[in-house]
Order: sequence, then C-alpha cells, then structure tokens
Amino acid sequence: MKKGIRFYNTIYFRILVIFGIVFSLFVTITGIVFVKMYSRNIIQDYAEQLITDAKRIADNVEEYSISEENSDYLNYMDAVESILDSQMVDVWIMPYRKADNRLKPKYCNVKMKYKDLSGGMKKVINNACKKDSPVGNQSYDEIYDAEMIRAAAPVHDAGGMISGTVLLNGIAESRVQMINNCKKIVLISMVISWVASFLMALFFAGQISVPISRIRQTAAELAKGKYSVKTGINGSGEVGELGHTIDILSDKLAENEHIRDELEQSRMDFFANVSHELRTPITVIRGYAESLADGYVTDEEKINYSLQRMLKECSGMERLVGDLLTLSKMQNPDFKIEKEPVSVVQIFEDVIRSARVLSEKKGIVIKFNADDPYCFMLGDYDRLRQMFMVIMDNAIKFSHENSVVEVNIKINEKMYVSIRDHGVGIKEEILPNIFEKFYKSKLRMNEKGSGLGLMIAKGIAIKHGGDIIVKSAEGEGSEFIFEFDMIEPPED
Repeated sequence: MKKGIRFYNTIYFRILVIFGIVFSLFVTITGIVFVKMYSRNIIQDYAEQLITDAKRIADNVEEYSISEENSDYLNYMDAVESILDSQMVDVWIMPYRKADNRLKPKYCNVKMKYKDLSGGMKKVINNACKKDSPVGNQSYDEIYDAEMIRAAAPVHDAGGMISGTVLLNGIAESRVQMINNCKKIVLISMVISWVASFLMALFFAGQISVPISRIRQTAAELAKGKYSVKTGINGSGEVGELGHTIDILSDKLAENEHIRDELEQSRMDFFANVSHELRTPITVIRGYAESLADGYVTDEEKINYSLQRMLKECSGMERLVGDLLTLSKMQNPDFKIEKEPVSVVQIFEDVIRSARVLSEKKGIVIKFNADDPYCFMLGDYDRLRQMFMVIMDNAIKFSHENSVVEVNIKINEKMYVSIRDHGVGIKEEILPNIFEKFYKSKLRMNEKGSGLGLMIAKGIAIKHGGDIIVKSAEGEGSEFIFEFDMIEPPED
C-alpha cells in the first residue's frame, strides 16, 4: 500500500463497509419483518382456531339444551375439556345474564358470576352477544395472571334468543414460546447471514479493489516513464475494460517513446547532415574570399574563376536551403496543400519542356504516352510539377547518352504515372534508402545533388493521397510509378 494512504481511505475498506452495512440492514430488516409476520400469523391462527372451536361447542350445547338430551352431554363435555386441556385451553359455559330464558345450570360448567369475570372476558362475551356471532380478543388476564387469547360464542334457546355463552380461554404462553423459538432461529440465521455477508464483502471488495489497485500501480509506473508495465487484467466488465485500456495506453506510450527517440535521433542526424552539407561550400567561399581580400590573387582570370566558384557554391547553398524549407513543410502534419482540378498531361508537357534542355545535351529522347488526353486529379499544380521534375531530372541525370526516358500514364480505376529510364539503375541493397534525408548516390553524375529531392517528391505524393513505387535493377535502369485517385474532367 502506498505510504500516506490509510486503510480506512482505501477502496477495499469502503466497499467492505458499504457492502457489509447494506447486507446487514437487509438481513436485519428481513428478519424483523419475518418475526413480526410470523408472530401475527401464529396469534391470528390461534385466535381463529379458538373462535371456530367456540362456535362448534356453542352449536352442540345449543342442540343438547333444546332437545334436553342429557345422556351424552356429560360425555361430550368430558371429551371437549380433555382435548382443550391438552391445548392449554379452558372452556367455560355460562348463562347469559340478560336473557329471559337463561341456559339451565346443568349445561353450565362454571358458576362464576359475571361481576367476578376479568375485563377481557366481559368484553369478549358482550361483543359476542351484541353481534350474535363468535368473536375473539387478546389481553392480559387478572384471573389467570397471564397473557390470554379468548373466544366467545352465543348459545341460543329454542326461540333463537341468546340464553348463554361459551367462553374459551387460551393461554398465549405456548404460542409465545413458539414465537420465541422462531426468534431464536431467525437470530441464528441473521448471525450466520452477517458472517456470510462479511465473507462475501471481503471477496467482492477484493474482486473490485485489487484490479483497481493494480491499475493505480500501473498508472504510477507509467507516470515514471516505465512504459513496459502491464496491468495483467483480463476480466470483462468496466474494470476489465479499464485495465485493457491502460495496457493499450502503455503500448501507445511505449510506441510514442520509440517514435520520439527516432525523431530525436533524426533531428540530430538532420542537423549533423545540414552542418556537413553547409560546411564544405562555406569553407570554399571563405577560402576564395580570403584569397581575394588578402590580395594573393591578382590575375584577372583567376579572380573571375574565384568569383564564379563562390557564386556556384552560393547557388548550391540556396538550393539546399530551399529544399530544406520545402521538406519542412512536407513533414509538418498541419501543412495542407490547396487542391484544385489539374491535368497531369498538362503538367508533364510543362515538365518535358523544362527537361528538354538537359536531355538534348545527352541526346536523350523523352517519349510520352497517356490513356486519356487530360487525366484530371485534385492537386497543387506547382507541387506536382516539382515532384515530377525531381524524378524526371534524376531519370535524365542517371541515363546513358542517346537513350530513352519513357513517361506513361495508365488508367485502371486509379491513375498510374510511370517514369522509366534505361540508365545505371539502383543496387538492390540501397534501394530502401533512396527516400531518406541527405542520401546521395556516390556516382559522378550526382555530385551536385542535395540528397533531398526524392524525399521531397515522396512527401508531395503522400500529401496528395498517393504513393511512389520504385522498380530498379543495376545496369538496367529504374522506374518510378505514382498512384493517384482520378476525378472527372471539370465542366467548361
């Protein structure tokens, strides 16, 4: 754990606490609700059972009292009292005090006066007689000195008038014991659930916090520049996707670091090459300038020669600086070329006119052929002319005298421009290097080159959404093939 982060501030602890609290509240509330519902159902079922029993006993007592068949009544009552005693229920059969035709004493088993009854007994009897139907209630009873559940049902005479009541007094202790047993079971279950919830909280907190902690550690390592580290998280879900994203970020940062190192090395090589390329002409100019300034050269012909050499070196530096500026623009991602419909055929007519001076000196014939009289594309006329001029200049420069340079434009969904010479060609091992900065052939005919022309040409092609393919063999000549998207000729 990182120094300074206390345990109670960690995600692990917070998830553990939140999960534990939520699950504990759920278990506690569920347990309380279950006990309440169970207790109510137990008491309610017991009360309903007493009411049913009171009604049945009242009906039987009513039948015996109306028919005055006493032979089986005592046996019936013995059986009823025996059954109810086993259930901790007392059955009291009493006359109704307000009845004109009260239930005869021989059918009653309690001689207690109404005024001696407890308040709960009076209440349930009065309600039963008032409603003329069996009812029940629950309260503390002074006679039994216990919590009682009661049920009362009216007994009618032959005329349908209430003559007596059947009162069942059930001690609630047995049901309370059942409820207490239920509470113990629920409490044990709650404790087990709390322990289980704590263990589950430990597990799930680890499942969530461990990957997050690993992601945090990986991010800290990435911040230190250690781009090779990985989270190693392969799971699904948001955390897994986050870990996978961090791993992708690690790869991207490592890749960018590699690119940055390459760019830095390229920058250093660039300045070294520029320094090298400028050092020689500057040294030559300085040498001739010092000779002229010190008066060592007095011959007019030598003075003119020195001035011509200085002018030639200045022209070379001017060309080099111009190529560097163009290359800088091509390599700038924000540099955008203004494109418009241009005719590639027209560009080559211009290129061939400019190249004819050099080609005629070597007796080289330029052959031009196009599948379409215009061959339109979107581009910058001057940049495209510069690009094709670089390749044409090289084709003439490296061609043998009295040979042929072929220019062909083919149409096949895209436009393919081919410039082929039959000169010295390019060795296979140096072919991949010809588009690098300051790469120059050591051949005599390329001694005036800056080593930037082909790279500038490739940059212009890329800015136009195209590419350059080179085919060459030593002693057989070279072919540069451009690929571009065509457009329909603009309407006049």
